[in-house]
Amino acid sequence: MALSHSKLSRFESIIAPVNLALIGALLWLVFMVVPNERVMGPVQRIFYFHVGSAIACYIACAVIFFCGIAYLSTRGIKYDILTQAAAEIGFVFCTITLVTGMIWGHAAWNTWFRWEPRLVTFLVLWLILLALNLLRAFGDSTRIPQHAAILGIVSALTVPIVVFSINLVPQFTQLHPQVIGNRGLKDPSFIYTMCMGMAALALLELQLLSLRFRIGLLEHGLEE
Repeated sequence: MALSHSKLSRFESIIAPVNLALIGALLWLVFMVVPNERVMGPVQRIFYFHVGSAIACYIACAVIFFCGIAYLSTRGIKYDILTQAAAEIGFVFCTITLVTGMIWGHAAWNTWFRWEPRLVTFLVLWLILLALNLLRAFGDSTRIPQHAAILGIVSALTVPIVVFSINLVPQFTQLHPQVIGNRGLKDPSFIYTMCMGMAALALLELQLLSLRFRIGLLEHGLEE
């Protein structure tokens, strides 16, 4: 693992003000610039945090996937530490995505949850990430890194299923909307606010991941 404790500190010192500026810009766009959506009204504003959190969760799953493979190949402890960090951060953003989606669904369609492909597969992803974190507390201490690497790879392989599951059944039978595919964001401000939301929350995820990884290095006495 090439990143040292000091390099991570410098990375965080650079990324923190950039991320603060992006989040500030996102809040201004969401609450001051973007108009109410024609059908859903003001509740559609939660969309920008919902989608951005999902992207951040998927990035964490990608980190878990590659670190899991790297750990199984090399048994490098830093890969296991980074897997743990990504699992914790990914679970946080997965939970935010799930909760904001339920709030959005209840406000727009008067139901918190429906057993359709996208919602069910995302719930499965949430449960796997929950299990990945519980494994650290209740698993066999001598084999936690190996088990976590394998379960982490499984969680990452769930992501493509979540993404493409919306195509399994016709749109009219689903609660989850195909907003982008159906060109539902017609106002240009919807588009650049959505992009801002994805960038801001993805960068926040990387900042938190760096911080949690550095804490993990300290916990294992590996700080440089």
